[in-house]
Amino acid sequence: MRVDTGCHLRQAAIPKLIRALFLLAGGMCCVSDMQALPSFARQTGQRCAACHVGGNWPQLTPWGRFFKLAGYTAGRSFVDKEGFNYVPLGVFGQAGLTWATQPNDAQGNPVVTQNGSPEAYQFTGEVGTKLTDFAGVFWEYQVANQFPGWKGVVDLVDIRATHFFHPGNHELLVGFDSNNNPSVQDVWNTVPAWKYPFYTSPQSPGPPGSPMIASLSQQTGSVGAYALFDREFYVEFSTYHVGTDFFRWMTGGTSLQNGANYLSGWNPYWRAYWTKAEGPHVFMAGVLGMHSNVYPDSSSPSGPTDTFSDNGFDSQYQYLGETNKLTLRGSYIYEHQSWNGSFPLGNASNPKGNLKTLNLNGSYALHEAWTFSGGFFFSNGSSNAALYAITDPAGVQLTDKPTTTGYVLQVDRTITQNIVASLQYTGFTKFNGLASNIDGLGRKPSDNNTLWLTVFFAF
Repeated sequence: MRVDTGCHLRQAAIPKLIRALFLLAGGMCCVSDMQALPSFARQTGQRCAACHVGGNWPQLTPWGRFFKLAGYTAGRSFVDKEGFNYVPLGVFGQAGLTWATQPNDAQGNPVVTQNGSPEAYQFTGEVGTKLTDFAGVFWEYQVANQFPGWKGVVDLVDIRATHFFHPGNHELLVGFDSNNNPSVQDVWNTVPAWKYPFYTSPQSPGPPGSPMIASLSQQTGSVGAYALFDREFYVEFSTYHVGTDFFRWMTGGTSLQNGANYLSGWNPYWRAYWTKAEGPHVFMAGVLGMHSNVYPDSSSPSGPTDTFSDNGFDSQYQYLGETNKLTLRGSYIYEHQSWNGSFPLGNASNPKGNLKTLNLNGSYALHEAWTFSGGFFFSNGSSNAALYAITDPAGVQLTDKPTTTGYVLQVDRTITQNIVASLQYTGFTKFNGLASNIDGLGRKPSDNNTLWLTVFFAF
C-alpha cells in the first residue's frame, strides 16, 4: 500500500500532533521558573546561559569551554569545613512523540514502533562537582527506554585534574583527563561526541555507516593529557582501552554486550586546535584523529583485529551578541579501514575500505528564548556488500555502499532555564546508496523522514 512521502504526515497523525502542540503551549503558560539548577549551575551560582549559548545545552560559550578545560573547578566545593554548600547532583530527561513518513519498511516491519504516540526516552542522574581546587568530575547514569524495555547504563564520564602555570607573561593550563567516549572531553560542538544534531529521536534512523571514533561511547576508558597555551593553542593526547577491568566502573561491562566494539590494547586519540576571540567573535580551526584496533567478535576477543584510522578537521565560528547569537560549524572525517579480522570470517566483503563523513550546520539563538538551527550531513565510502547490501525481492543487489545525504531542521523554545521544548524534522535525499524510487522494493529515502516533538528538562 502506498502512502504519502516527504514532509506529508499520515492524516491519522495530524490530530495527535495538534493536540500535543496545544498541550505543550498550555504547559508553556503554566510553568514558572524553577529554583533548582543542575549541579554545575549550583556550584558556580550562575545561570545556564553563562556556559551554554542561549541557555541551550550542549552548545558552549567561551566561559563554558574554559570552565570545562579548567577541570570544573570554578565556584565552590560541595562540602568544606563549614559543611555542605550545595547538592552536587542533577537529573534530566526527555519525552516526546515521533512521526514517520512511512513507519513500516517494505516488508511491513515497523521502523518507528510507536508512530505519533507519547514516549518517555530516558532519565539521567548526574554527579558534577569540584573535588578540589585542582580537580573535578562529571559522571552520569542513564535509565533509557530501549524499545521495548528500560535499561540502566553508565552514560558519560569525564574526570579532570588541572594546574595553571605562568611562564613569563603567558598562561599555560595543563590537565589530565579520563573519560569513556573519544572526544567527549572536547569543548567544541564539531566533534563526534557533541556534533549536530545534538540529540535525536531514538526511533529516527541514522546513516548506515559511522566512523569508529564515533562508535565507542560507553564502551571504553581512557587516560590522557592536554595543554592550553594563552587560551588559544590546544593540544591533547589520550589513549583508550576496552571498558573492562579497571575501567569497568565507566561502562558497567557494556563492551561485552550486544555486539559492542571491543578494543584491543591501547588505542591513541589526538586533538589540536587554534582559537581566537575578538569582542563578540570567536573562531576555531582544529584537527583530530584516532587509531583503533577492534576485535570482529566482542564475545570472543582474540585473534586478528580490524583497524580503523580516523583523521579529520573541524571549524567553528560564533557571534555572541547581547540578544542574538550565531554559531556556524563544520567537520569532515576520513576513515581508512583494514578488515583483517572480519574479512576472513566473511563479515566484510573487502580486505580494505574507507568511509567519509561531512557535517555542516548552524544555530541562531534569540533572547535566550528561541534557537533556530539546521544542518546538512553526508556520508560515503567504499563498497562493502557484507555491511551495506540491499537487495530487491528477487534477490538482485541494488546497492553495496553507505552513501547517505540528508538535513535536519530544528526549533527550540526555552521555557525556563530548566525546560526546553523542541520540534525537529529530519529528511533524507539519499539513503544507503539509494536516491530515488526503488521498483519492487516499495521504499525510498524520504520514507525515512521523521518529525519529532520533544521536551527536555534538567534540575
